[in-house]
Amino acid sequence: MNFINWLKSGFGKLVIATALLLLFSTLGFYWIELGDGEEARMSQAFWWAIVTLTTVGYGDMVPITVPGRILGGLVMISGIGLVTSLTGNMASMLVEQKAKKRKGLLSVKVSDHVIILGWNDYAFGLIESLNEQTAPRKLHLVIVSNLESEVRDEIAFRLNMGDQLNFVHGSISQANVISRANPDVARNVYVLCQSGLDSKESDQQAIYAVLALRTLAPKVPVYAEIALHENKEHLLRAGANEILVRGEISGRMMGMMGASPSMWSFFRNLLGLGDSGRLIFRPFTAEDRQMNWGELSSRIRNCSGDLPVAACKLGKNLTLQDVLDEGSALDQFIMELFKTSGQDSSLGMQGPKVQMNPPDSEPMDEYDALLVISSPGGQENG
Repeated sequence: MNFINWLKSGFGKLVIATALLLLFSTLGFYWIELGDGEEARMSQAFWWAIVTLTTVGYGDMVPITVPGRILGGLVMISGIGLVTSLTGNMASMLVEQKAKKRKGLLSVKVSDHVIILGWNDYAFGLIESLNEQTAPRKLHLVIVSNLESEVRDEIAFRLNMGDQLNFVHGSISQANVISRANPDVARNVYVLCQSGLDSKESDQQAIYAVLALRTLAPKVPVYAEIALHENKEHLLRAGANEILVRGEISGRMMGMMGASPSMWSFFRNLLGLGDSGRLIFRPFTAEDRQMNWGELSSRIRNCSGDLPVAACKLGKNLTLQDVLDEGSALDQFIMELFKTSGQDSSLGMQGPKVQMNPPDSEPMDEYDALLVISSPGGQENG
């Protein structure tokens, strides 16, 4: 609501009327009661006007003339109606704002948050994992969906996140709905298969959602879940960083269980579902980058008991500057064309890459982090 519309609203008119009454009663009291006094100040008249308008009546300043008392009576009578109406309007606005927030109709005012587009029952496991990874920091979560209010209330009760949880109500395929979740300052975004939709429609909305996201927030990491494998390529082209096909991993897990049930126990522990060491992410230090794989693995195992299993290169946004040669006249000419035309020189996201169990001689200076299996009693990093 802009300022002109606010002035035309009922609350705006009440504020203006109250301000005018304060102004005229201040000037009137100063002119009638204080004008001839040597120590008369406008601030005294303003204080009297506020006390009288709100009918507080401290009694430290009272009119002694007949015109002054008439003015005081008029201010008190007017103040009762104005202040009551103003207070009622403010309370009504606060209740309305709270109701709109509960219904997911307001824009979210948070940053470094996680956005979930769509909803299904498996999302509870996703949120539990996110809480574990962000601890001890608080996870701020925004769920964008067209769920009914009763379902949203049930989700809020089950998650018990208080003000750290916000809802945005509407279709995830619409950019104006997604924009209310403030995606340009989000940490990352998850797009889920939606309950109540068939596989084809759910994937179609996921594609539209990612396309809208890339318009609103080109650099935010987007991780998507789809129902049909044939739509994976479409979602990648739309701009998703990583895609999980529903049932793909569980199918392979069941196949491994046929070879040995211990396979499932092993992966349960890696995912943090068992009572043994789980897979954790460990960022590199400057000292780590000066070693090779063999040296770093030995040091970590001796110090913490954790077992390094992979070296990671984190993804990064590539631009033309990263791939063109500054010494080449042709490449410089291409860059000048992009700059003068005002076109975006971004080439998209590269990576991440994971090297499983590299050779002992592999230098770590080009890597960013490790994946390690934590020891049962060890301290988790990352």
